[in-house]
Order: sequence, then structure tokens, then C-alpha cells
Amino acid sequence: MRAEGRSRGEESVDPLRGKLMQLKSRGCNLLVTGAVSESVTARATQRLLGSPVEDRKRLVTLTEAPTRGVDARLPIGVSADDADVRVVERRRADRSTAERAGHDVSDGDTELRRLERDISRAIDSFDDGSGFAPSELRLSVDSLGTLSETYETPQVCGFLRRVCDVVEDRKGMGHYHLSLPDDSPRVDQFEHVFDARIELRQREPYGPEQRWHVPGYGTTGWIQI
Repeated sequence: MRAEGRSRGEESVDPLRGKLMQLKSRGCNLLVTGAVSESVTARATQRLLGSPVEDRKRLVTLTEAPTRGVDARLPIGVSADDADVRVVERRRADRSTAERAGHDVSDGDTELRRLERDISRAIDSFDDGSGFAPSELRLSVDSLGTLSETYETPQVCGFLRRVCDVVEDRKGMGHYHLSLPDDSPRVDQFEHVFDARIELRQREPYGPEQRWHVPGYGTTGWIQI
């Protein structure tokens, strides 16, 4: 029987809210799935990088898209040139490694280790010595699709675990896009690395929607982004 004074809607929302608050307070990493357009991915990224009126340290990691696409992923009013925004590009990192080594870099672990190091250094550059408040650090990685097509699955999983540890150590929130249907076998290969999963879809006339898959809670209903 329901507790007096609480609606059925409140009963269903409270456990989820508590679980999400727990994830935010200790740090978490989220896998974002769904075969959606780049504009829907960008809209979800804007939300996950945090409100523009809140103090956030935002790091956008691009594995394929050029830097000119960064501003579309940032919350309205936030620019890639802002002091609290960093951008890491995989292709630039790979190219510079190859140039310094004087030969083609073919070892996937070497390339992913470099990308991991660039992400860690960018995060460290935010820290003025006082550390990070819970969920102050926000990381976006777009996309895992490119990495999974370029490197072996164990290599990508190892990279993800290491980056996720860096984010959680700073009580941050990371999200990682994999623009494939949520029931894709590739999603199954990576979901165990993450704390929860956000599934995106787009349908008319409702526009972009999301639902969460949260261990210990289950799956939410669809809500507009």
C-alpha cells in the first residue's frame, strides 16, 4: 500500500532520483546509445555537459569530428574558447605522434594511451589545487563508434576503464556516445564498463527523447531532451 501523502508518480520517481544523485555525488560514466542524427547527439551533449549558469569544467573529446563542431555540442552561452572548456582531438594526437616517431603509428594501445594521456592532462589543467566539486567536471567523448572501428575491442575497453577511473577519481561525470541501436551487439561489448546507459531516439512529432537504463533501478520511460 502507498504511504499516505505520496502519489504513485512520486513513488516511481524518488528511487531514480536517489540513484542518480548517488552517481553524481561519487562520480559516474554513462554510455549514450541510439541511432540518431548528429543534431540529436549534440543536443544530448549540451544537456550532459551541464547548465551554462553552473560552474562546470567541460572537456570535449572528438575522435573524428573537426574542432569547428565543438560549439554545437556546448550549452548555449558556452564557447570552446572559454577558460573552463578544453577540446581534445584524436586525429591530431595520432598525427603528432607519428611525426615525432618518424614512422606510421600502428599499435592501437600506443594511440589509445596517447589519447588517454591527452584527456588526463586536459583534466589536470582545470585543477587549481582545490580539486573538483561533485559533478563539476564534465567529459564528453564522441564517439566510441570510431574507436571501435579502428581498434580491437579489448584495447577500447582498457582505454575506457582507465579514462572512467580518472573521471570517477575527480567525482566527475563522463558520457560516451555510441550512435548505434541500443540492442546492437557492439553496445553489449562496452556497456559493462559504465555505470548506466542513456538511450536516445527521435520520432515525429515529439522530437528527441531519452530514457535511462540504470542498474539497481531499471529502465525509465521516454522523456523529451
